[in-house]
Amino acid sequence: MTGKLLKKMISGIVIFSFLSHFYNLTLYAMEAPEVSAESSVLICAENSYIVFEKNAFVKRPMASTTKIMTALLTLEAASADDKDVTITDKMVPVEGSSMYLKVGNVLPLSGLAKGMLTVSGNDAANSAAIAVAGSTELFADMMNDKATQIGMKNTHFVTPSGLDDDDHYSTAYDMALLGAYAMENESFYNIASSKKSEVFFRDTNENRCYYNENRMLKRYSGCLGIKTGFTKKSGRCLVTCAQRDKLRLIAVTLNAGDDWNDHEKLLDYGFAKMQALDLEENEDIKVPVTGGDCDSLSLTIKNL
Repeated sequence: MTGKLLKKMISGIVIFSFLSHFYNLTLYAMEAPEVSAESSVLICAENSYIVFEKNAFVKRPMASTTKIMTALLTLEAASADDKDVTITDKMVPVEGSSMYLKVGNVLPLSGLAKGMLTVSGNDAANSAAIAVAGSTELFADMMNDKATQIGMKNTHFVTPSGLDDDDHYSTAYDMALLGAYAMENESFYNIASSKKSEVFFRDTNENRCYYNENRMLKRYSGCLGIKTGFTKKSGRCLVTCAQRDKLRLIAVTLNAGDDWNDHEKLLDYGFAKMQALDLEENEDIKVPVTGGDCDSLSLTIKNL
């Protein structure tokens, strides 16, 4: 790749992270944030590098952040065949948040993903699981297969909605991997980053508008979504993707007392601490340092 632009934030980030770890040098001096969450993590979406973590590998329930996986699989299926789904009496009897589906409603498969990522519809998740796999149990198998593919080593899915089950769990780190992966899907990205989505119901010949309940879209500059969650067992859960310049970060909190502020702190920390650069192979750059014997170090980029 000599002479070609390496448009990978991984290059600069790995260098700075290497310096911070081995030489006790940082790009910018900033104390790690204190967060309310029992488990949390902040990663670079490009390379899964952990910028901050607190109990990030502890297994916990993750509530409706589960719908990141459910919506992703639904949209992958819809990309091949965005078929109309007729809502049946087996699809809608599920407790919790809802997009208010009724038996006999007819809507596109992708519309169910919109209902999941905006108003966190448990009925949408249940309906999509049955429409795609034939049953929620078979859909859970699909979810677990996808988790293995992504590298989610400490996750097990049972329900498409995220309702509590002792065998339904993940970790902050695994959910960050899922969030980063899902945001690479264009359809998922477009829905998760939108403040509202319209779904066409064929049986009533009408468009219904669903407003995204994720406050981070309004609260935080550069926020691209992704998903909220809550049950009494899990507490408040949140996965957030944000991007500034070319640096994209994923923040996750599980069982947080103050999740909105936790995510603002985590993302502020990440954007202050890290920088994304476009680097040419064999290019010489200078990295500013603090706390060392010199003001900067000269580095040469090599393609490994």
